[in-house]
Amino acid sequence: MKTEIADKVIDYISSLSGLKGEVFCVSSRNISAEAKDGRVEALQRADVAGFSVRVLNGLRQGLCYCHDFNQWREITDKALEISKWTEPDQFTDYPSGGASYKQVDIYDRDVANAGEDYIIERAMEVERQALAFDPRVKKVRKAIVGCSVHEVLIANTQGLRGGYSSTSCSASATVLAEGEGQSQMGWGFETDRFLGAVSTQRVGESAADRAVKLLGARGIAAVKSPVILESSIAAEFLEIIASSLSSDNVQKGKSLLASMVGQKIASDNIHIVDNALLPGKTGTRPFDAEGVPSQRNDLVTNGVLNGFLYNTYTAGKSNTKSTGNAVKGGISGLPSVGISNLYIEPASKDCVYPIDSLIQLMGRGLLITDVMGVHTANRISGDFSIGASGLWIENGHISHPVKEAVISGNLITLLKNISAVGNDLCFYGNIGAPALMVNDVDVSG
Repeated sequence: MKTEIADKVIDYISSLSGLKGEVFCVSSRNISAEAKDGRVEALQRADVAGFSVRVLNGLRQGLCYCHDFNQWREITDKALEISKWTEPDQFTDYPSGGASYKQVDIYDRDVANAGEDYIIERAMEVERQALAFDPRVKKVRKAIVGCSVHEVLIANTQGLRGGYSSTSCSASATVLAEGEGQSQMGWGFETDRFLGAVSTQRVGESAADRAVKLLGARGIAAVKSPVILESSIAAEFLEIIASSLSSDNVQKGKSLLASMVGQKIASDNIHIVDNALLPGKTGTRPFDAEGVPSQRNDLVTNGVLNGFLYNTYTAGKSNTKSTGNAVKGGISGLPSVGISNLYIEPASKDCVYPIDSLIQLMGRGLLITDVMGVHTANRISGDFSIGASGLWIENGHISHPVKEAVISGNLITLLKNISAVGNDLCFYGNIGAPALMVNDVDVSG
């Protein structure tokens, strides 16, 4: 159905003199279940399909979308009518066809075949594993498992055509532990394209372990010391930095890194990469939301900023090529600039350590396992001051849990002060990081 409609839309636009056009078709099925107290708390299923048409009439663009594929002619005519009233923009264009797409492994039949009963049972297993981990785990606030199947087809009048099917699955838990006169929360989360890569046992136990480890937490005195950002915390900081790697934000003057290409913005010990071709990751795809082939983009190499992420529009404004980073949240909007799989990787094996060795190397400082308010970091200046919890390290060993600490500084300074990297690269959605040891961080109680 989608292929037939795409052909009709492109043939129709091509028959109209002087027009360019694109059709973008998607369909998805999502099933998620939440378990609580040994029973189903919620079960959701959503089946969605639709398409959008973009028409470029001279320098004016129109977009219209619909969930009824039979209305392809009416939607195309509406997009053309809308284009008559939009502002002309010399940088709007659609990519040419002819490029080949690399094969990526992003579809799992086990995910596609997962039914409601199976997903419910896996959600209940997350809850059981969390409760069985330690008697101090008193309650599982949330235990959720979801599976989805996604299909994309894109074609334009420039000869471009591509399609793919993908799957994804996820499991998450939030638990409450009680002891030593306190209650503490913990969480666990995993996601992947393949069912076998997501473990309900690991998710439940991870959430319980995080909560139990913080029982008995106390404050600490103000100190400037090294810290270890657990991989999930490092990923949260990278998510903030991601906005400054967008060419759209650079062009709008909203990027911390706007004038720093060719300059050192981070430690020699790290690279920052956006790679849409990584096997199994949720940001992996053969092409972006405009049909531009996916690629690996080395954004930061040995701490030096190489450049930014582009879609076709922002590439035109900067007189460069798209990096294959057009994204769409659905059929209703125009393509924007976004990440695929963004992650930190070590620049050398010499700076990589298991987490226990990182702790010994740090000697004295704070292992940060949870933060609050990372989103409040100033994305233009890079300044931040956020709440943190974790484990205080003395003489290379865990001394006691810490609560209500505050870490403050600047994102660029934090990146430059990375002295060692963990061997535990982990992805949280489409952002990944290993644990990072950072020197000279201001920590206050």
